[in-house]
Amino acid sequence: MKSSLFIVVDGIDGSGKSEIVKMLHNYLFSKNKRYRILTTREPTHGRYGNKIRKMLRLEKNPRSSREKIAELFIKDRQEHLKNIIGPFLKKSGNNELNIVICDRYYYSTIAFQGAQGLNIKTLIGKNKGFKKPDIAFVLDSEPSIALKRIAGREKEKFEQLEFMKKIRENFLKLPKLLKDNIRIIDSDKSLNEVFNDVKKEVDKILT
Repeated sequence: MKSSLFIVVDGIDGSGKSEIVKMLHNYLFSKNKRYRILTTREPTHGRYGNKIRKMLRLEKNPRSSREKIAELFIKDRQEHLKNIIGPFLKKSGNNELNIVICDRYYYSTIAFQGAQGLNIKTLIGKNKGFKKPDIAFVLDSEPSIALKRIAGREKEKFEQLEFMKKIRENFLKLPKLLKDNIRIIDSDKSLNEVFNDVKKEVDKILT
């Protein structure tokens, strides 16, 4: 029997990740009392993650600072795995299943910084030493639809239609570029339909 499960939910901005993460957390919490669940996200609110957030908020050119942002994401991920994800997955006790649900992971670094112009194979190489999820969901949304969903909030540097199209293309390439267990989920459907697609895949792992 598994003692841990590492799940990632990823995709372009406005694809519905945050809602799916919440719904998945609540579903697993109610499913079995022996499940211990941690929901986390990248960038984190650590020293490197906060630098990333500031850059994304203040900069306007989606192609600027690509090397710096990629470097900060790598450092943030190292700390995230060392201090939060790794220790939680390793906890043991009373036949419990430790589950981490992570909103964004190295798939975003490859897709976003690849769209900024960095070499995708190089980005894959820089992330290959990190822990692979048991399953990763890429929520696939038409960028124009995704932008409508986030129309009411202040835009970050990557939330521009043409740039988001490139990011989406990179996400859709990932199953062929990586040996990870990646599921592409159509997230232009209703939220409940999207969640049911995700839930079915998670249930397969849990059975």
